[in-house]
Amino acid sequence: MLAAGQRQASCRGSRSIVAGTAHSRGAPLPPRRAPCGGGGSASPGGEAAVGRGARHVARATLDEPELRTLVVKLRKETPPPPGKRPMLDACIAKIDEINSGDPKTVPGDSGRPEPFRLAYSKWLTKWVLKLDPQACDELLILARGKNIESWKLAEIKRDDYAPNTGGQKGWEFDRKRWLAGRLTDVMKDAGYEGAALTLVEDVMMGRNVPNPRDMRLHDLVGPFGLKNNGLLLAACIMQTLADAEALLFLDRNFEEAFDRMPANEVEALARRELGALSEEAVVAAMRMKKWSPVQEKLLARALPKPFRFTDILRATEGVAASSLHPGDHRYANFDYE
Repeated sequence: MLAAGQRQASCRGSRSIVAGTAHSRGAPLPPRRAPCGGGGSASPGGEAAVGRGARHVARATLDEPELRTLVVKLRKETPPPPGKRPMLDACIAKIDEINSGDPKTVPGDSGRPEPFRLAYSKWLTKWVLKLDPQACDELLILARGKNIESWKLAEIKRDDYAPNTGGQKGWEFDRKRWLAGRLTDVMKDAGYEGAALTLVEDVMMGRNVPNPRDMRLHDLVGPFGLKNNGLLLAACIMQTLADAEALLFLDRNFEEAFDRMPANEVEALARRELGALSEEAVVAAMRMKKWSPVQEKLLARALPKPFRFTDILRATEGVAASSLHPGDHRYANFDYE
């Protein structure tokens, strides 16, 4: 059986979404400070990522067989997007127009200097479409606009808030609210309303959104088999965004970091950036390009392993012992000792 310290440690580590400002490290993509809570490196608008920790006993992901079945069924039941999406086109065009005012530039795909946020949002959108060719409007808008005009976040100065924890939280909240408001205003101008606005705002604020690395079947299926498809859709959006950001790092930053950093630091960076990849994204990462033998070895240590410790624990100690999630009411009185 697990010791008390192991049980306590297994219930820690969930992360939340934070939107911050750009930090350059001399490569097209900047380091992501603690995103969805914890260390990693950030997109231009800041720290938007899903929990980038290793799998542990208390967590299940959307790749678990019982949840994967629901994801596949949801995709089959969701009608394909229409050929023409005028509201989406108008929204993305406005986002690109705003981000073209970014004073920072990076080499674009053509080799010419291109505004940083504009280039990053295009790269991220491409990866999202590779992972989900039938991506919904909300997912594409988040990929394109999650860092909209984020260079202006510098105007929200930390010195204007109290020098304590409350002031720090207030400063971070106001920055997230500013970004979320900027993006939803563009969506409103394009004609979006209701649930679409609520979903995008919740993801930007890190509010009322699930952690796709910490899901349970009873989170999605209630009494009499009723399914919460809204929650499942939000989890899929969060996972796809996290996968796209991680693969973008691997595509455009990993080799540069490998050339200029010690191997142990590169491995630590890769673990932070790639630790939340889904199994589908792990396959995409390994098929991306021909890595050198040393790079392949490093990535093999950094990428999430398909092997699940929860399966071993469930087989050896039973379902209850492998379900240490604090909200799992089914085993509230289970004696783990």
